[in-house]
Amino acid sequence: MTTILIKPKTKSEYNLITRLLKRMNIEVQIVEEDKPNYETRKAIEDVEKRNGIRTKNSKELFDTLGI
Repeated sequence: MTTILIKPKTKSEYNLITRLLKRMNIEVQIVEEDKPNYETRKAIEDVEKRNGIRTKNSKELFDTLGI
């Protein structure tokens, strides 16, 4: 299972990303907690340990995914 952890900067970026991922049949779960839960912390740790891919913005994410 692939986890995509996204922290959008604006509401419009949030809307764009969630719509596109849903169209690609990628399950979207939005975490809006003050403190990250277990799954979010694990995803962050995976990226920090180079087991994941970190992107700076939605354009870089879509380029990485080949969209």
